[in-house]
Amino acid sequence: MKISYQWLGDFVDFEASPQQLADDLTNSGIAVETVESGAYDHVLDLDLTTNRPDCLSHLGVAREVAALYGKPLKKVERCLQESLPPAAGAVSVQITAPQLCSRYSARVIKGVKVSPSPAWLVHRLESVGIRPINNVADVTNFVLMELGHPLHAFDLDKIDACRIIVREASKGERLVTIDGEDRTLSAGMLVIADQNRPVALAGIMGGLESEISDATSTVLLEGAWFDPVSVRKTAKELGMHTEASHRFERGADISATVVALDRAAGLIGQLAGGEVLLGVVDVYPRPVSRATIFLRKARISQVMGIDLDPGRVEDLLNRLELRVLRVTSEGWEVALPTFRLDIEREIDLIEEVARHFGYGNFPSNLPYWKGEVHCRPEYLRDIPIKEKLLHLGYSETFTYSFVSEDETRRFSQAEPVPLVNPLSSEMGVMRTSLVPGLLGSLLRNYNRGTKTVRLYESGKVFHSCCHQPEESLMLGLILTGNAQDRNVHCPQRPFQFFDLKGDLEALLSSLSVPVDDAKFTSPGESERPGYYQPGVVAKISCQGRELGILGQLHPEVCDAYKIRQPVFVAELRLAHWYDLEVPERGFSEIPRFPAIQRDLSIIVDQTIDYGRIEATIKSLGLLEIQKIYPFDVYKGEDLPLGKKAIAFTLLFQSLERTLVEEEVNHMLESILEHLKAEVGAELRS
Repeated sequence: MKISYQWLGDFVDFEASPQQLADDLTNSGIAVETVESGAYDHVLDLDLTTNRPDCLSHLGVAREVAALYGKPLKKVERCLQESLPPAAGAVSVQITAPQLCSRYSARVIKGVKVSPSPAWLVHRLESVGIRPINNVADVTNFVLMELGHPLHAFDLDKIDACRIIVREASKGERLVTIDGEDRTLSAGMLVIADQNRPVALAGIMGGLESEISDATSTVLLEGAWFDPVSVRKTAKELGMHTEASHRFERGADISATVVALDRAAGLIGQLAGGEVLLGVVDVYPRPVSRATIFLRKARISQVMGIDLDPGRVEDLLNRLELRVLRVTSEGWEVALPTFRLDIEREIDLIEEVARHFGYGNFPSNLPYWKGEVHCRPEYLRDIPIKEKLLHLGYSETFTYSFVSEDETRRFSQAEPVPLVNPLSSEMGVMRTSLVPGLLGSLLRNYNRGTKTVRLYESGKVFHSCCHQPEESLMLGLILTGNAQDRNVHCPQRPFQFFDLKGDLEALLSSLSVPVDDAKFTSPGESERPGYYQPGVVAKISCQGRELGILGQLHPEVCDAYKIRQPVFVAELRLAHWYDLEVPERGFSEIPRFPAIQRDLSIIVDQTIDYGRIEATIKSLGLLEIQKIYPFDVYKGEDLPLGKKAIAFTLLFQSLERTLVEEEVNHMLESILEHLKAEVGAELRS
């Protein structure tokens, strides 16, 4: 929006230089991008937010300048002489789409002489980038830039039956606009029509057949209010953008139609001659009445952090034409003008006071806090988990909760929650798994040459359930690359499944949960997610709760992401981790008596996993067994079909005395008999 420095002077007397004015406006929230210096004037180029259409005019900006410098705002001159007959006898107006046009006002001027505009009007328009056309059209553009309300001038002699109908277009109707384009209209577009055809696109552009020409003698001036959404949709569909549509799309002032018509009619009478017919044809079926807002003094102090002089607040509101109706000891009752649709609540009024008080004038004090801090229950539980992951070498990552539907279905069978207004097609649904985000973070590092990556993310996943989305708090881990880089002391060792398994055991230890309580079991074929590599995947459970799943990503998944090395992933249900019972901590003295180690190798069915074997041994309740750990698994031709051999070490030790060979041998016999009975084990010779 271009604003003339001299033009502002018509509305308010101020002494600030153009650059100082630009700085002061910017500091008050009306951003000025540049100040252009010309031969006779300076032009300020404003970068306005869409909620401030009131500043799309010199009057609107002058109102801000008057409030800034404490100067009076001059009234708009509406000097016009009316004559009989009444305008209502020369033109009729009918609105058949009141939901799209809430007000339509018109004036009629007879006996005009269309000619070039005088020099002062040409200079004013050219200073803000508008090309002069003729005295009638130039007056409507002048009033647009001065008051901010779009007007349109019709040649009334070209309007059939002198009748204006504001209606929705029919599908396929055509209109040649004043730019010479033949446009095909869609049903629902709002048009200005006579009794036979459309003559203008409401709020956007007039028609070529009814435009002002050198032969025009009777002018119909239109001032209206059109629905912003309707104007925006029509302009977008037809690929049009005009000074009028720019304002109507943001919300014009419904109370300004007659004011703008009077100003324009008076100028046309001066510059083009003719007679302004008596009165305004004003179709306004439901006048707008805005509710008042009560602005509390205490709320201003609470939000701004300072106590302002009540007289200064009241004066400022009145200068901005936010009229104070009633003053009490608690605050002010304020009437809202129709040109400030952005002000709807008390906090909006406080913002107006704050920006004109000056953001730089606020003291740099911390706000006073009367409450107290409460941590979320899971926050304290997260601390040991995140600290342990940090010590294990993991870095935390944060990813979007929005993912593409194809990607989320690849990593979860849960029904995703679609977004009504997604940012893009790649962010169309809420995530049902953390794996897509973790893979994306890994990939960004991998593609930049970082081949060893350890990442984790704690966050929510979402899925549809009975028309109501459900949320679950999850922890995801991902690692790839080398657990040990090659050096002079040892060779390179890539990450393996058991590195990730060990990290989860370390997490349990950080929560003071005995690692022996955890069970890692192979999921059944129907339980195993398809993106895990068969045979390198396990479920983790503890104290009867399923804690999650871990394993190696399927090579096909890695190929799809162009990752040329194994990737390991864990997906953990944090709620189940939080519910784990932590036993009371106990301490025991260092054993004083020697331990006896025995190795056993047994043959079992290949379907029997080691976890079941260890649990069977522990079920005997032999307190002397201090450790059990496997050291070899063998599947060979010398074993029966469907069998495997598992070798493990047993460490026997008493805290009260030295064990003897006979006791240990007796316990070994009991263990072998129990294994034979429970899992069908046989001692391998």
